Amino acid sequence: MSDQDKMNRLIRILSERSGMPESELNKAVSGGDFSRVLAGMDPAQAEKAKALLGDEQSARQFLNSPQAKALIKRLMG
Repeated sequence: MSDQDKMNRLIRILSERSGMPESELNKAVSGGDFSRVLAGMDPAQAEKAKALLGDEQSARQFLNSPQAKALIKRLMG
């Protein structure tokens, strides 16, 4: 599964759980504006997530980490 496929599946799951349309989540990811997506999170965690998602290399490293792979697997059933 490619990184893009993983991201698309995560967006789909986040959309289902948050009630935010996939199109809005995709727009946020593409444009780097995560404020609405992260609004419900703890401020410190939201800032870490924003930093991670704003840097493509860091996001790729995160997606390929064993912890992220295990989380993705758990979320996807």
